Amino acid sequence: MTASNQWATRPADQRFETLDELSAAVNARRERAFAFNEVVTDLEVKVIKDGSEQERFVINGRRAPMQFTHWSFGQICAHSKASASYLRTLPKQLAADCLNYSVKHASRESMKIMSLRGDDVNTLQAVTSTSYGRIWDADIVAATKNIVERTGGRFFNPKAYAHGTMGGECKPSGLYASDRDVFIFMIDGGSLVDVRGGNGRDGLHRGFFISNSEVGARKFELTTFLFRHACGNHIVWGAQDVTSLVMRHTIGAPNRFAQEATPALLEYINASSQPLVDAVTKARETKLVSLMNVEKIDDKFVSLFSKRFNFTKGEVRDAIDAARREEGECVSLWDMTNGLTAIAREFEFVDARIDLEARAGKLLDIVKN
Repeated sequence: MTASNQWATRPADQRFETLDELSAAVNARRERAFAFNEVVTDLEVKVIKDGSEQERFVINGRRAPMQFTHWSFGQICAHSKASASYLRTLPKQLAADCLNYSVKHASRESMKIMSLRGDDVNTLQAVTSTSYGRIWDADIVAATKNIVERTGGRFFNPKAYAHGTMGGECKPSGLYASDRDVFIFMIDGGSLVDVRGGNGRDGLHRGFFISNSEVGARKFELTTFLFRHACGNHIVWGAQDVTSLVMRHTIGAPNRFAQEATPALLEYINASSQPLVDAVTKARETKLVSLMNVEKIDDKFVSLFSKRFNFTKGEVRDAIDAARREEGECVSLWDMTNGLTAIAREFEFVDARIDLEARAGKLLDIVKN
């Protein structure tokens, strides 16, 4: 559900259709960025009026005034032990006075300030410890573009239904960036609404998520996986062999990213697909009646299969019906895996879907070398 949650919650201005568009946005932000260390107790919050006489918060340290983002306001409040949610309910000048009191009584330590240059006033983007190791969102996107280019475009961000709908118009999706993070979803096939991906039922496909925050909102994470198909709302079905590389933004994180993340992703996408092909082929060739040493798919088969592979009898019966409905028959281990995946899609609760998907994915372990 990771990519689906992104698809469901991101506003329009955080969505990008191509890696070039995403790259332009995060690179423009990096080009405007600069960082410096500042003792927090030396900072002062003020209220100013812009050209339209609208009041806004700024924080005025040794540098030019900086306006807050929602995220950086929360960071200053957290460091000063002030309640950001409460201060946001107060008139701006009263909130500024309260926050200044908290800032002046905060621990006197140097913090790393990240700011963005602006036309009339700069933006306070992040307040982190001086040991914070920033992995730039721009570097994440550049590495992904490099991967796509080196595979000849085999990997792509899949199409999704238009935001707020469950059908109709589809467009490239899975690429998101806000003032605090970036998220990338790439696959090499299996999209149900993208012609490059086919219908997704003929084998296993490769996919990966990359997420990061250059302002301290989240860790860097690379997740690779195999999957059956991705829906128009970016639910990934039949995920297996899921592997994650997580990096905290410690002082050595930028070097670790260069030394570990990109090589790990290159190794994953360049790995031979033959083991996957062999597993699917063997699953198609493995007949259920032979596997369970029965004469036909009947109640005896249901009882034996459910006990051996940790499914309920109801799940097995429903999977047989779903396989016959979607695949035309239920005679092989591959058909049964497809049937279990199909009934998982009908579950109302996410936890139940994921649990059944995981158990269904383990069936292929029977034929893997």
